[in-house]
Amino acid sequence: MVGGTVTAVIAAATGIYVPKMLDPQDERPIAVNLVSNPATVPAWGNDVFSVVMPAAARPATHPPTDCPSIVDWAHGNGGVDQEVTRVRLVVQGASDKGVLIEGMRARVIRRSANPAPGGTSLTCGGGQGTVTPRQVAMDLDDAEPSAEYATKVDGRLPLFGFTLEKGETEAFELSATTKGTVEWVIKLDLVVGGESQNVEVTNHGRSFRTTGFISPHGYRVMAGTDHWVECAGTPPTCGTRVVSPADFRYS
Repeated sequence: MVGGTVTAVIAAATGIYVPKMLDPQDERPIAVNLVSNPATVPAWGNDVFSVVMPAAARPATHPPTDCPSIVDWAHGNGGVDQEVTRVRLVVQGASDKGVLIEGMRARVIRRSANPAPGGTSLTCGGGQGTVTPRQVAMDLDDAEPSAEYATKVDGRLPLFGFTLEKGETEAFELSATTKGTVEWVIKLDLVVGGESQNVEVTNHGRSFRTTGFISPHGYRVMAGTDHWVECAGTPPTCGTRVVSPADFRYS
């Protein structure tokens, strides 16, 4: 199995923006809203985001220079998350019986121990400052990976699981990492009225993709700037000369 860790952060519901319409609107016991662009989530305000572009990329437009737009642009042009995929899940109880969320796991669709070779990496973010929330971790090397808290509460590691009453909302900041190449979706294990159920969460109808491939060449918008610079090496060293996106090499 590919070495890797899935990490989730549970944020308190107070002050969380909850969309008026959570997806999907069906008979499931919970409603879920997915935010797949981590650059728009305050909990990761101090993180750096990297996406590996395919070597054959020939995008019709040039990448922008603000981090949230860069992430969306890269994903829209075939880019794969480098080392870590971060998503936010806002979950709301939709059953009169209440819902126990007793587990969260990854259903792996396909994987390889070798990181799939790609082309150029595009990087942005970092240096904005944020508070680190409480974390929940899941090791994909386990025979049956399951989430548990990564930090102690009252001197012990509590079990993963909590109950949502109808209309009650909870948010998860989920980070999934790998040293290989993994295509996967999220599974939430539920208990409703004494019966076990599970809900699958996809990336807006698609699978999530994560690669451990470290590109020897890339471009970055440094925190606090609005222009691209070129980077090379592993770990990468970035120059200071402004590079136009029109001159980017993707292979």
